[in-house]
Amino acid sequence: MKSYRSLLALLCFVFALISCNRNLTQTKAPLLPFDYTNAPFTVDNTKTKFAADIPYGAHENNVFDVFLPISKEPTALVLFIHGGGFTHGYKEQAYERYEPQIIEFLNKNIAFASIDYRFLSDTNEGVITSLKDSKRCLQFIRYYASSFNLDKNKIVCFGSSAGAGTSLWLAFNDDMADPASPDPILRESTRMPAVGAIATQATYDIMRWEEVFTDYGVSIDRIPSQLLQQLNPFYGLDDFSEVHNPDIIAYRSNVDMLKLMDQNDPPMWIKNEQKDVAPMFDLQHHPAHAKLLKTYADSIGIENVVYIPGYEIEDPSGEGLIDFFVRHLNSN
Repeated sequence: MKSYRSLLALLCFVFALISCNRNLTQTKAPLLPFDYTNAPFTVDNTKTKFAADIPYGAHENNVFDVFLPISKEPTALVLFIHGGGFTHGYKEQAYERYEPQIIEFLNKNIAFASIDYRFLSDTNEGVITSLKDSKRCLQFIRYYASSFNLDKNKIVCFGSSAGAGTSLWLAFNDDMADPASPDPILRESTRMPAVGAIATQATYDIMRWEEVFTDYGVSIDRIPSQLLQQLNPFYGLDDFSEVHNPDIIAYRSNVDMLKLMDQNDPPMWIKNEQKDVAPMFDLQHHPAHAKLLKTYADSIGIENVVYIPGYEIEDPSGEGLIDFFVRHLNSN
């Protein structure tokens, strides 16, 4: 009887192990089919492969390009998010503006991706749609990391303007992975070891821009109502008076990068080269945004490397974005 029980226990263990391995196999990401093509600028094809317009969602704008170093070991990745006020723009902006930086990343054996996403005109739900598209792309790349020979724990992102704000929104949120989601992509983590932002906004709660521009006496109450109505698509409103409704207050809180910041967030690199002038015609790119982000980061202990010549703020390290990312990717 004792030997029978021992045999039964052994069989139960074997069956449990087989079942466990079967479940692991079922949740493992399959290889993602995609084709390599010519890069948008000259790269060494013996060291780098390029793929374009890989879909990460159902909408035609849910695509990304990726440069992949040919490497025996999984590599890190820099993800670029373009600007355009969530109304326009395209992933190819990365190649127009940052070709030398992309080449330098590749020479350092770091992959580079650039994404497209939906605009305000593509949705009735406002800016959260654009933000969630970037979130999904990050999670998509993580889920299929083995297909790209990437280390899923070494992904950082940066952008300019709207892409910068989006990058900070991703970085300052708590992990947005949904372990219970039926979509395995959405179970992936959204956390990253570092983030970069160029000409960023401090928050997408527009009502808090009074705090951004407190030194200039800017008041929402003084802005003509016809101008405020132009912000309706940003939150999916029918009328701007709805901005104080409880559900929209919650919405604004969800896109408020300042409120999302805490001491557990990753180090940030920020640059704004705009002049310190009265914020009349370009509120969204004014250096006051970067200054307030630094103030908040300093107050809660987030490491930051910030350059705002308009306010004579220059990090003593002189560390550029590439070295900043390399340092944190290597320490992760």
